[in-house]
Amino acid sequence: MRIVVTSDGSPLSERAIAVLAPWIRTWGAETWLLSVIDPRESHDVLSEPGRPAAPAKGLATAPSLGGAQISPAPTVSVSRGQELEAARTATEDALRELAHRYLDGADVRVRAAFGEDAAEAIAAFVREEKPDFVALSTHGRSGLSQALLGSTASAVVRHANVPVIVVGPGVETPG
Repeated sequence: MRIVVTSDGSPLSERAIAVLAPWIRTWGAETWLLSVIDPRESHDVLSEPGRPAAPAKGLATAPSLGGAQISPAPTVSVSRGQELEAARTATEDALRELAHRYLDGADVRVRAAFGEDAAEAIAAFVREEKPDFVALSTHGRSGLSQALLGSTASAVVRHANVPVIVVGPGVETPG
């Protein structure tokens, strides 16, 4: 059996892993822990002599200086690619920690995927890895708040080509 369990780093998604852990161990399931990183949240990081590095917000010249360049010019100390790689590594380390905490001894793999739409990134991963089912957490919103805020869980249910187990906030953790 192959399972994908998603995590967004929240206590609720950690709880979903805890709820599923006894079944994963009992079934001896090959399990993927998956987290999606929005690449739009990463930017080049600039630094200036004597100042700490900060995310790039765009550079402007001072109109009062006739458009003269600011000296010394900030330099890119961490490129967006480096920041994305650091985010991927940190996320996969956090997923490994979850695997160690809840699924020690189980066959667990981790993946941090990039995607601007978490539900589509999850569905693409599911198409690629072909698990037997996907498990994820939900905040349990309904009605107008779900329509306004959107729901990754409901989008995954609609777009995944395998069964989806949705763990809500009211589900008791074992033990």
